[in-house]
Amino acid sequence: MKYSISILIILFGMTLNFAVASVESVSYCDTTATTESKEKSVGNWRGFSGSVVSMAQFQGNLDDYNANWGARPGLGLITDDVSQSWRLEFNPLEKRQRILGEFLGITTGLGVDWWRVGIDPEHRLDYDEVNQIVVAEILNPDSVNVTKNQIDAIYLRVPFLASLHTYRAGKSGFHIEAGLVAGYLLHSNYQYERQSGFTTLTTSEEFVINPLQLNGRASIGIGKISLLGEASLLPFFDENPQDSPNMHSFSIGVQFRFSD
Repeated sequence: MKYSISILIILFGMTLNFAVASVESVSYCDTTATTESKEKSVGNWRGFSGSVVSMAQFQGNLDDYNANWGARPGLGLITDDVSQSWRLEFNPLEKRQRILGEFLGITTGLGVDWWRVGIDPEHRLDYDEVNQIVVAEILNPDSVNVTKNQIDAIYLRVPFLASLHTYRAGKSGFHIEAGLVAGYLLHSNYQYERQSGFTTLTTSEEFVINPLQLNGRASIGIGKISLLGEASLLPFFDENPQDSPNMHSFSIGVQFRFSD
């Protein structure tokens, strides 16, 4: 008898648990809450992007300044050709923390950024250590056949971004994301290559790229595709010009978010 009662109690408990689980599974509100608690929030940092690179000049302070678009004259930096000056971004890691449901959140993560800045064949970059400024030697394009003239810089980067979503985790919809991205220079290189007759002369050396990066970043898009822009708050070159403006990089491109 006691054995039969025990079995009935166990069966009753199992039935009650199954009934509660069934009610929760058909409840829309409960299902939504359970799903949102289990699914991680997805930001728009994790992915890759391609952008065209340009420059702007800034001199002075926030109260008294002089700002101009384009690179400093006389250096030959190419800022209007995406095949010569570009940046590629690969961001494999991200963490988004919800603040107001899925609508508002903060994203951080880790990524790698590769910048390529081309120089026209009429200039060869150098660094004036006395005046602490990047300069360029003027070349004669008719007598020198330049086959490579470019700067490469690779950064390890960490973002701090605020984002607004009009969709739940894993869905497609409208989004806006903006904030700051800090970077540390892993490698920089200036390559200059020219042909003289049948001889190819190549120079490859580290250059005075700013070892730290702090960029303002903004993106807007739908689903996994975003229009992306970044502007540097720090100078691109590690220089200290007295009478010339510093150069700050900016870029505009397209970003593709990895699948959820």
